[in-house]
Amino acid sequence: MPSPVTGEVEARLIAMACSQPPEGYARWSLRLLEKHVALVEDIPDLDHSTIGRVLKKRNCVLI
Repeated sequence: MPSPVTGEVEARLIAMACSQPPEGYARWSLRLLEKHVALVEDIPDLDHSTIGRVLKKRNCVLI
């Protein structure tokens, strides 16, 4: 089975992680990203550990 994480999915995850967090949050967390990815229809549902691996692979650190 092919990975649900394509180059486009990676790019969209990184763009989301680099954007302003939702109102009421100071920063993005892996679990918050997981919840928001689930709301986007054209991105497959990913768990927080997969999101963390994608961001780590691209040297994107949540601060």
